[in-house]
Amino acid sequence: MNKAVIGLQWGDEGKGKIVDYLSEDYDLVVRYQGGNNAGHTVIVDDNTYKLNLIPSGVIRGKICFLGQGVVLDPNHFYNEYNQISKKIKNPKVFLSSNISLILDYHKHLDRINERILNTKNKIGTTSKGIGPAYQDKVGRKSIKLHDLKSKEVIQEKLKSIKKFYDPILESFDESKINIDQTVHDLFIFYELVKELIIDNSLVKKEFKDKKILFEGAQGALLDLDHGSYPFVTSSNTVSSNIVIGSAFQVDYQTVGIFKAYATRVGNGPFPSELFDNVGEYIAEKGLEIGTVTKRKRRCGWLDLVSLKYSCEINQVKELCMTKADVLNNLSEIKVCKSYNKMKYDEVNFNESNILESLSLDDKDFEVFPSWGEIKNLSNFETLPENLKKFILYIENYLNIPIKIISLGPERSQTIIR
Repeated sequence: MNKAVIGLQWGDEGKGKIVDYLSEDYDLVVRYQGGNNAGHTVIVDDNTYKLNLIPSGVIRGKICFLGQGVVLDPNHFYNEYNQISKKIKNPKVFLSSNISLILDYHKHLDRINERILNTKNKIGTTSKGIGPAYQDKVGRKSIKLHDLKSKEVIQEKLKSIKKFYDPILESFDESKINIDQTVHDLFIFYELVKELIIDNSLVKKEFKDKKILFEGAQGALLDLDHGSYPFVTSSNTVSSNIVIGSAFQVDYQTVGIFKAYATRVGNGPFPSELFDNVGEYIAEKGLEIGTVTKRKRRCGWLDLVSLKYSCEINQVKELCMTKADVLNNLSEIKVCKSYNKMKYDEVNFNESNILESLSLDDKDFEVFPSWGEIKNLSNFETLPENLKKFILYIENYLNIPIKIISLGPERSQTIIR
């Protein structure tokens, strides 16, 4: 059965490790959305791999495919591909010819977008040009990978783009578009990677009867249409975007990943956020620093209300919980079970102003005693009793089984139930 690994929170749930762990049983690993604003860190033995675009299945030598829903920064991809090539011989990475590119002017526009927003409304983007690149895609102005076959095609597109954007760039003291330099850079990039570019139809034909693992970027609560708008990413992160972003019309089962607590990078509502020394402890113990942004993540208790919502919009059939080991030495652990003492069947996370106005109190949280150090990872039954109660409570609340429990960054620190 094909599977999709989807983050259920605001990203950073540990998808990279789990994709690496599961990919052993799959023929192809596919990334279907996002850009290099997503970071996956995987530790295998003494090697640490930091990936932004390439699916972590590459570490196991699996064939990896970046689908048309991805936006690609040529310089970043080439550098990342080179870095992974130094650790893995002949990495099998292919790019959909229909991918839209992120160019320098997209990054300038990203900075402008952040500058014109007031402090309250700032999104807190990575300023890597992802949002403007998706805007161009919707506005039918994208330069695609397949365009790079022809300098003339690139030049003609850039002439129109320059007319459109130069007045904006100039008014904010950003560099105007240099057509000759851009064409030169793109043609060099194409010569370097053209053997990796492949038509969607060829990929679908090759893997028609093979097992596919889909890797999501960011998290469901950052989805452009279903997340805490406007504090969201620029693509659809939910599992229903797989068919659109990958071009594979196949059945799959969704594995939803969540941390035993919650984190968020950037601005936006965060109902269970902690502002005390417990939040500081979780951030330090959990190494909660953005792989891409290098910003310290906001930390809070696990929010089961938002998690239930994410499970529903992603049609999650099984769960994976990560990083419960970060909470080992706390005197007590909490989970948010309601908002303002109301247990919701569904919450509209698009209405971020409503979420920001919540005032949670002790009755909105379930409290669990500490489970202490976890000394035996052989199976679920050997886990501390209090941790097992914590896990079973979450399962009962969501009515979905937790099949995978990750208790550390190494592959070996994983329990399958």
